[in-house]
Formats: sequence, C-alpha cells, structure tokens
Amino acid sequence: MLLLFSNPLLAQSDFLDNENDSTEKYPYTFPIWGEILEEKGIDFPLPAGISVHYVYNEMYLGISEFGMGINGTDLSSILNEETLGFQTTRAYSNGINLRGDLFTLPFLNIYGLFSYVEGGTEVALQPDFGSGKMPLFKSSVIFDAISFGGGMTLNYGYKDYFISADVNYSGTRTDLLENDVNVVVTSLRVGKTFHLKKKDRLVNFYVGAMYRNFNSRETNVGAIQIKEALPGLDEHYNDWYNQLTPIQQRLLDKTIKSINEEYNLEIGEGGVMNSTVDYHIKKELIKKWTFQFGGQFQLNNKIWLRGEYGVSDYSKFIMTGINYRFGI
Repeated sequence: MLLLFSNPLLAQSDFLDNENDSTEKYPYTFPIWGEILEEKGIDFPLPAGISVHYVYNEMYLGISEFGMGINGTDLSSILNEETLGFQTTRAYSNGINLRGDLFTLPFLNIYGLFSYVEGGTEVALQPDFGSGKMPLFKSSVIFDAISFGGGMTLNYGYKDYFISADVNYSGTRTDLLENDVNVVVTSLRVGKTFHLKKKDRLVNFYVGAMYRNFNSRETNVGAIQIKEALPGLDEHYNDWYNQLTPIQQRLLDKTIKSINEEYNLEIGEGGVMNSTVDYHIKKELIKKWTFQFGGQFQLNNKIWLRGEYGVSDYSKFIMTGINYRFGI
C-alpha cells in the first residue's frame, strides 16, 4: 500500500509585513489578490510549482477482519483472523511522487498528486486449529502500485514565522486487491525562516504532527497463490507435524480429511502450494499520528529543496525532493 504526503511551505519572506512605495503592476494571474500583495510590498513565492519527491513509508497494521478460501471455496469459518493467529503486519513502500501546485489565494495552495511505488507487506502468524499451535509462519508479499490524489494547504506567515495546515486524499491501486486503498492525511506545521546573505536564498525549519488513516470502512478483496504468500510453508508444516504425537497426527489427518470432504476442495495439478487463495481483509493502522520535523532550502525564487522525517513507535516516514516554481 501507499500513503501519500506532500504540501508546500511558504518560502521567501512569508507574508512579511513590510510596506513600500512600489507601483509596479503584479505580473501574474495567481494568486488572486496578488496585486494587493505587490502594493503592500509583501514578498511572496512564485504561484505555481512542479515537484518531484522520493517518499518512504513504514507502518504497522492490525488485522481486524480476515477470511479466505481456496480455489473458489470459502473457508472463512475455519481460516480467519482468530484461527490463523496474526502476530504482526508491517507494510512499507518506496515511491516517486509527482506533484503540481498552485497558490489560488495568498493563503491557499491546491495541488494534485501522482505516484508510482514499490513495496511489500510482511505478515507473521501462528495458526491454532485446536490441535496445538503451529510454528510461527512469515509471509512477505511484494507489490507495485500507482496512486492518484489531491489536497490543499492553508498557509499564514508573520515576520519570519509561519504555520501551515494541510489535508490530502489519495487512492492506491494494485493488482493484489480488487478495491483501491483510500487514505486521508492531515498535518500541521510551525516553523521559522532564516535569511542568508545571498539574495533570494534562505532556509526554514519546522516541526509538526501528521495524521494518516484509511478512508474506507469496507474490507478489501484479493487473490494470491499460496506459494507466493507463504514461501517455505511445506517445510514448516512438515517440521511441526513430525513433532506431534501419533495421536495428534491421526486427529489432524482426520480433521484435514473431513474438511476436504465437506468443502470438496479442488487442489488441482501442482498441489496445495499452486492453489489460489481468495481472501478478504480489513486492516487498521496501529498508530495514526507521527511527529514531523524537517526543513526547506530555497536556492533561489525558482528552486526549492526539501526534506522531512516523521516517526512514531509504529510508523516511519521519510521524504526528500525538489520543487521548481514559476509564474502563471
């Protein structure tokens, strides 16, 4: 899965309250009321921008609902979140985030997002079907995905201090799931700008908090082959089976046989490992809030460089990138 984030931070002098006698006409259409900024001598960033960011996300998830079937046969009554014994679920992604933004008003920036990401989901489970706990299994599924989204940022600055509040919404699409994964992200940042000796060159630093959560309350549906979801399952199962007593082995064999007869499973050529698992799953973030801190370096009024790091006890966020600004 992918959780998108990107928002602009005011650079230059951030709504500096320094009036002058300039009568030069504001040359751009945006932001609206830009001519008022010009008349008051307020130094303001170029209104439009195109950004490229690298974004890394790591999150730990809780499984609140799970059910599965094999080759079209529903086995949710015996293969669910309780019997499978989910331990930990870690999701991570690396992606390139393309973003276009526009200051429509001096305090309002709107933007659109597109991302391509590669990532994975690591799951640990220890099944218990009443015959004793099986060994701890680990599953790692690799995926790639594309995301689309948009959002807006409210900005305000006074002297060399600024505050920004951001909200965005994105949908991530992957072949592993039938439904898109929709995520909403909100954040708040406060910071200070430091002016360097060279004209138009400055740096700012900020701290804040970010909230991320899945927007949809529905379960996601997908399909994957057993050998892809649980590599090495045969070896783990045989080791566990050989440790059982003869009575436990006979009980387990009898249980498996009754399941096959009751559900009429069609394993097909290649055995169980080549069978397709159909599943539905509902995941929730264990920790939705992260502490954020970062900075932005303005090389000139057209090129900005930015980096940010976010962390909590169950998540991690890293972003770095470049922004090119221009008039419109």
